Amino acid sequence: MNPVIRIVAVGVVLAVLLSVLREREKALSIELGLAFVALVLLYLMEPLRQILGLFADLAGRAGVSPSYLGIVLKALGVAYLTAFGAQLSRDAGEGAIASAIELAGKVVILVLAAPIVVAILDTVLELFP
Repeated sequence: MNPVIRIVAVGVVLAVLLSVLREREKALSIELGLAFVALVLLYLMEPLRQILGLFADLAGRAGVSPSYLGIVLKALGVAYLTAFGAQLSRDAGEGAIASAIELAGKVVILVLAAPIVVAILDTVLELFP
């Protein structure tokens, strides 16, 4: 069976179980949800390592500075982490905290992207005498 189908199937079954369990044991349901996410992330570590290697290889071939690739990958990581944290907060009924997490992620991504924006603007300014 395809690994994605397995993950989705277990996730759906766990979601149904957690929806019932959440009414009786809220703390346990949150812990089980976090455990599932942790297991999925551990399962995905090798494919993620392979993808990062591929991106590094492609950036090298294209002549892209490794620092720019690092910035893009960091921004991607921040986006995933903030989305995950915000969703967990929403699931716990904390919408305001979720919004604060999302805002923090957007600001961090903006700060990370600043050197790339500056480099693009410098390149554009060099094109016009």
